[in-house]
Amino acid sequence: MSLLRLENVSYAYAGSNKKVLKKINIAFESGILYGIIGKSGAGKSTLLSLLSGLDKCKEGNIIYNGQDMAKIDRDEYRAKKIGVIFQGYNLLTNATVLDNILLSIDISGKKISNKKEYALKLLEKVGIDKEKAMRKVLKLSGGEQQRVGIARALSHDPDVIIADEPTGNLDSDTEANIMEILKNLAHEENKCVIIVTHSKGAASYVDDLYALSAGQLSFVRESKG
Repeated sequence: MSLLRLENVSYAYAGSNKKVLKKINIAFESGILYGIIGKSGAGKSTLLSLLSGLDKCKEGNIIYNGQDMAKIDRDEYRAKKIGVIFQGYNLLTNATVLDNILLSIDISGKKISNKKEYALKLLEKVGIDKEKAMRKVLKLSGGEQQRVGIARALSHDPDVIIADEPTGNLDSDTEANIMEILKNLAHEENKCVIIVTHSKGAASYVDDLYALSAGQLSFVRESKG
């Protein structure tokens, strides 16, 4: 059974008749890394806003774990069920790496007996050692900051990870490292990982690739591996 599903989802912004999404149908499952490509203005940001619960579905249905999103608490969904990774990292740059993760845990309300130990293990999983965990975020490279962003998204152990251009600010070698982490989250930890990307390099790592064009979603390919 799909974890997250869109059924005939269309979307137009308030005051506009133009639909930025048109009858989107797609099912996302655990254990798979999905990629969505498309030009600027194709509707990718709108689609992510709906998937992440930031915006309400006005036409069609979004189903999470068998429940219609219209009937569940979107604040709780965002805090506990999904993790979001941003192109610009969206970290507190004057705080330490560790404090960024601890704050995210506190916001989610996740009950953890030893939060510091849990946070350090999460950071280690994405390649940030204890010494770097004590540094201020602004002292890290872009690739290191994105690793912290991934750890933060994982801090409340969500089912779904949504990544908006996760490698957009990174060089090709660092992009490869980040995509390996995201692929492992899907394949080894059974997360449903959905990325939006302009990068052909990043797209080459995904299991199932979709293209969004003029508000319509089409299947491109599945992984050869």
